[in-house]
Amino acid sequence: MSEKHYDVLFSDKLGRYLVANKDLNAGSVIFTDTPFAFGPKQDSSPLCLGCYCPVENSVCSRCSWPICSEACEKSSAHQPECDALSAARVQFQPVQDWTEASPQLDCITPLRMLLAKERDPSRWQQEIDMMETHTEERKKQASWAADYNNIVNFLLNHCKLGARFTEEDIIRVCGIIAVNAVEIPSRGGYSTHAVYPQLAVAAHSCVPNIAHTILYNNYEVQVRAAIPIKAGDILYISYTHALSPTIVRREHLRESKYFDCECQRCADPTELGTHMSTIKCSKCDNGVILASDPLDNESKWKCTDLKCGFETSSAAMRKMLAVIQAEVDQLDALQPTPEAIEMREAFLEKYKSVFHPRHSILLSVKYTLAELYGRVEGYTIDELPDLMLERKVEMCRLLLTTLDVILPGDTRMRGMMLYELHAPLMYLARSEFSAGLITQEQLKTRLEEPMKCLAGAAKILQREDPQSPEGTIGFIASQSLEQLKASVESL
Repeated sequence: MSEKHYDVLFSDKLGRYLVANKDLNAGSVIFTDTPFAFGPKQDSSPLCLGCYCPVENSVCSRCSWPICSEACEKSSAHQPECDALSAARVQFQPVQDWTEASPQLDCITPLRMLLAKERDPSRWQQEIDMMETHTEERKKQASWAADYNNIVNFLLNHCKLGARFTEEDIIRVCGIIAVNAVEIPSRGGYSTHAVYPQLAVAAHSCVPNIAHTILYNNYEVQVRAAIPIKAGDILYISYTHALSPTIVRREHLRESKYFDCECQRCADPTELGTHMSTIKCSKCDNGVILASDPLDNESKWKCTDLKCGFETSSAAMRKMLAVIQAEVDQLDALQPTPEAIEMREAFLEKYKSVFHPRHSILLSVKYTLAELYGRVEGYTIDELPDLMLERKVEMCRLLLTTLDVILPGDTRMRGMMLYELHAPLMYLARSEFSAGLITQEQLKTRLEEPMKCLAGAAKILQREDPQSPEGTIGFIASQSLEQLKASVESL
């Protein structure tokens, strides 16, 4: 086993947590970890239980649960549950719509956890048994009755596993998964989840200092320092989406991880100066609306202009964000077409008088637009007029300066935005040279920035799995960098 660059400590506030035991450079591998178990998330549509690709009317010849091929039927991931389900003669029931969520699959990952515990009790004892489950809090949730029926009752009574596992065993693994599992991409491109014993110990912050990469072949996770880390520093991962406002992040953490985040970003009404939760005041021109105490879920939201005096409730704020987020979700469901770009631009125009320009809802739409511009028919990079190239540059720069604060260092999002930034910078420079606005030497100077963007993108994204979208772009960035260098040298 390779040397571990961390120690595990304990506090009443954080529980178990990780600290660096040596100085670490950005990009340094701190540890690797293999999942104790992994599989479909709850409410997943029917997926192949071998490769997690969508399937329709294709099932395992032995157990009759979703499987897409003979190879997946024989995969090590599927075999243990196949034995258990075949022995119980419990088959996957046909569904009318294979794209809809299927509660039948909710039992698979808990079953895999139980079977893994049976196969490797020592690893369970050393790495899993002490994990938090928050069972009493989970019992109070609206989903508890459905979870009990779809998982606990199904495994005990339908699958006849009562001789091997107790009700308490099943409830416990469900809690371990709910509280500790992380979402992972699969080769099929659909999200699944896995329990990583070491990664699960890392403390949370909405400004993390570590980043992780999942490798597709064995779902090993590589955990790296995102920024330089000093010996003794706590290692922080983020359990939430970076481009979410404080009120949404904290609600997600309370409902899914059962704690109230009090990190520096959550505690600051301006989100460390990024204004990702800031609303424009419609009653005056001088102030903006901020949470009076972002760590109090029920605190008032008030205009910063004392003469204005406008205030609203946190409940009203949550309702407004939910309604507008539903619009964003509809946009995200669109295929990448010219209309998808135009509808997002219309959305930004519609809400520019409501939100601060760096509000998280606007940033998430701008992030998608930055990726769409240059990739959609009618909006390919060589078709974009200078005005749209400048628009893409503006969005990329806005996102990168925000990421500097909330997601610092070598992260996937930074790598992707650096890659998106290089092309418009390059095309704008060449356009100005072709128009005679800059000299050849000035062109060379202008092309230095896109080369730096490509170098940064390649460095970050080539750490990703080569089969992943980010890994593929990392390879393209490396190739494009060499081509651009050769082009500059030939000038």
